[in-house]
Amino acid sequence: MTKRKTSSAKCIMLILIAVCAVIGLYCANLIFGGNIYSKTNEEHMYQTVATGSSVDDIITELNSNQTVKHPMGIRLVAKILDLEHHIYPGLYELKNGMSAFEAVRLFRSGKRHTVRISITNARHYEEILQYVSEKIEASYQDLVSLTKNRRFMDSLGFNKANTICLFLPDTYEFYWNTSAQQFLERMSKEYNNFWNETRRKKASAIGLKPQQVMTLASIVDQETRHNNEKPRIAGVYMNRLRGTATAGKLQADPTIKFALNDFEIKRVRKGHIERAKSSPYSTYEHKGLPPGPICLPSKAGIDAVLNYERHGYYFFCAQPNYSGYSNFSASFEQHRKFATEYQKWLNQEGF
Repeated sequence: MTKRKTSSAKCIMLILIAVCAVIGLYCANLIFGGNIYSKTNEEHMYQTVATGSSVDDIITELNSNQTVKHPMGIRLVAKILDLEHHIYPGLYELKNGMSAFEAVRLFRSGKRHTVRISITNARHYEEILQYVSEKIEASYQDLVSLTKNRRFMDSLGFNKANTICLFLPDTYEFYWNTSAQQFLERMSKEYNNFWNETRRKKASAIGLKPQQVMTLASIVDQETRHNNEKPRIAGVYMNRLRGTATAGKLQADPTIKFALNDFEIKRVRKGHIERAKSSPYSTYEHKGLPPGPICLPSKAGIDAVLNYERHGYYFFCAQPNYSGYSNFSASFEQHRKFATEYQKWLNQEGF
């Protein structure tokens, strides 16, 4: 072989090596180089993978929410690691500048983050479902439809009027890909855990079922923000349920506001009571408890009813100040005096 041919062969070999090196570096960069970046330059990003997603769906979502430098790198690694057959729906935490290899390995691992759902105040259970639908994969429509499925709700022990009882105020952790059925079944489990044997025995001892306790607790909660006063107010309503002073009627102003769906009412007057007469929630018109809670009852309110204070009070009225506490009376005459003082104070304050 001549020197020229030898030199040409070496040149070609060097070019091939260089090309292979460039291709190798390019592929290495595609696979191991920084690829996924936060659009807001945050160190940690969260990405959902919906149930039934394909690799293309994941890449589309990533491109929509983050900045993906080399989608081809994700496809390449996904092919090598067979991600298509190992996709686990859920919420994943990504790091700014994450490589395709790191991302695909994370999605393939199924190491998902949970979401925290804090259930607090609500007038109607639909408000809770709207909030929940923003936290998990199940849609608001899916959640509402299932709560209106009487066969399903009957299996959990709830009807249309007391569905809100299913949701106890607390903070819960769920996987993002929770379905509507999984969510409601979890709430049923939490409900049964709360209503343990001790609480059920207490409810039975005072002649109420758990959901009736929660209905009364919702009224008590609306009457005072002070937990230490709730057992005394619960005692007033228990006396009204069983006594003759109010003919078994609770005469609870919060139920009138609920019946009229007007929570801006400052003073419940005769006109309000008259307008609410046709509602089953009017406790001035109907004896006993209303069909269901008028809001999501607190755990403190529930325990206040279960452990209500035994006393001789049948009436209570807010104190003429901003304390939020009440004056209690055994007779209507005394109650009327307290009520007059409170009305005068309201007038002075411009309410």
